[in-house]
Amino acid sequence: MPADPRPVDVRSAIASQMPRAKSELSELVRFTSVHDPRQFPAEECTGAAQWVQRAFVDAGIPDVQLIETIDGSLAVVGSRPARAGAPTVLLYSHYDVQPPGDGKLWDSEPFDLTERDGRWYGRGSADCKGNVIMHLLALR
Repeated sequence: MPADPRPVDVRSAIASQMPRAKSELSELVRFTSVHDPRQFPAEECTGAAQWVQRAFVDAGIPDVQLIETIDGSLAVVGSRPARAGAPTVLLYSHYDVQPPGDGKLWDSEPFDLTERDGRWYGRGSADCKGNVIMHLLALR
């Protein structure tokens, strides 16, 4: 299939996706996906992994599997075959986060995405749940 010859206004394309990106990031940040069952329920990591799996299938990756790793966490591994002769691209990120630490040091609830002065705050919103959302936007 030949590439679409029409130019793409990248800024407009990104701007049109920002409401969805914020909504999805908010959903993903809500998971207390700290891989330490002594501090947070293990089901939260499982729920986050399943959310990521569904999101990538929705973004056009037909084969997305949850694979248990040696430490018991779930890796979300997906693939979409490239056209013959096209390069292989690897996207990597993670959906688990570090514990939020002392809640008194946060200006808002760590697992609620909050917007202040045009910036989004929440545990993992930059590292690395935000990167998961960025990959989804790029795929779309």
